[in-house]
Order: sequence, then C-alpha cells, then structure tokens
Amino acid sequence: MKIKSMTQARELVALLALSLAACSADDTTTGNSVSLDATLETNDAGPVLDGASHDVDANLTPVYTHKMVKATGENRFSQLSYECNICTFEQISSIEAPEGWTFGPTQILIPLGEMRSRPSFEGVPDAVDFIDEVPGAEYKLIAKTLTAQIVEIGQNGIMVEAQVMRDTRLWFPARRRVHELTDPTGRTFILFAYDIDPMTLSVPDFEDPTALGDFRGPDGWTYTTRVVSEELVLDSSGTVSVLAIRGEVNSTWELRQ
Repeated sequence: MKIKSMTQARELVALLALSLAACSADDTTTGNSVSLDATLETNDAGPVLDGASHDVDANLTPVYTHKMVKATGENRFSQLSYECNICTFEQISSIEAPEGWTFGPTQILIPLGEMRSRPSFEGVPDAVDFIDEVPGAEYKLIAKTLTAQIVEIGQNGIMVEAQVMRDTRLWFPARRRVHELTDPTGRTFILFAYDIDPMTLSVPDFEDPTALGDFRGPDGWTYTTRVVSEELVLDSSGTVSVLAIRGEVNSTWELRQ
C-alpha cells in the first residue's frame, strides 16, 4: 500500500480515541446488534451488572461503534472522541463532517465492555449534535487522545501507538479466544476492536485462530492467539496505551497492564 507518511499517521490517530464501549457511562453490555434501519439494541442476554468474573458463552452478538473526532491543537496528535450509541448506520452515513472534525470508522468491539465515566474539560462540549432527526446532542465525549508516536510504516501498513485518556473496563470471559501482539520488550497488546464495512457487516469469527488470516505485526513483534482459562480484564481508569494498525487488517489493540 502507498502511505503518505505523516498525513496518514494523523488520519490513523484520528481513529484512536477508543473507549469503544457502546454503552452509557454507567452501564455495561453483553453485546449490541445493528441493522441499516435500526438503532443499537441490547441482545436477549441482558446487561452484565457487576464486576465479578463472568463465564459467558462465546457466541455473543457483537457491539458496533462509531466516532466523530476533533483535533484539539495541543499537539499534532491530540484529539477528542465523541460516540453515538443510538444512531443507525444510515444516519451516520448522512453526516457531513464540519471543519476540524474527522469522520471516524465503524468498528466491532470484540470483548465485553463497560464505560464507567465520561471525561469533561473546561471549554469543551460534553456532547455534539450532528444528526437533526436524533433528539438532542447525540454524540457524547468519551475519550481524549493525548499524544502518539509512529511504530512502523512499511509493507504491513502503518502502526501508531497512542496514549488515550478514558475510564473503561473491557473483558474476555473464560473460554474466549484472545489475539495478542507482543513487542520486543515484552509488552503485550490485546486485540479489542476491528474495522468493518457497515454496508456489508462482514465480521470475522474471532474464536477462529485464523480469523486474522496471514496477519503480521510490526517488525520484531510477535503475534499469537490463545483461549483464556479465566477472565482476562483490560482496565483503564486514567491513561491507556493503544496500538492502531491500518493495512490489510485494520485493527486496534490495548496494552495489557
């Protein structure tokens, strides 16, 4: 693929304000389903109501999420991320991004997710109205990308690691498969979001060890996949490191701490 270096790096970081828990600030979810003419709907499994270990069937309905992102001007990578969890794909596609805003990707959230609180900053709106037919300001502030650095630009695509401010808990129940990227220093990132085409909704089976095909991580990194014997939790109550990859596979990974 041809990469315009810093320009594409900034575009990629526009996708990185990733709380990616498609639920309200004090709710959890076992999965949402979306159609082109329907809003996000919680599936029949119902919400997970506490933070205890949950041994859940692996075949949960996936959660989809969409972001609108705005640069803060603090540095070339700093961005605010706003999410709508009641908008249909048709409504999202009708948005014309105002100057200074970036139209984010449609992604699937792979683990279960909980957003415990939303950030708030002086002089920054907590919510923004992009869609007239949806009452109120439907896109809510969920995260802030503080800074980022390019990991690699090459045949595998472009990889960027960002520091993201958000308050979320993501978890994989026991017996679920996880996909991991480990850097040369031993830090391990867990795959938690994957870009999809909302017009086709073609979603890989992440319980399949070959779900990512012949995916390769950055040079010197190791990609592995395994089924966890007990619940694996990704907990971020302040700042978390997130790795975004744009190439044959467009994916997002969170550092396991």
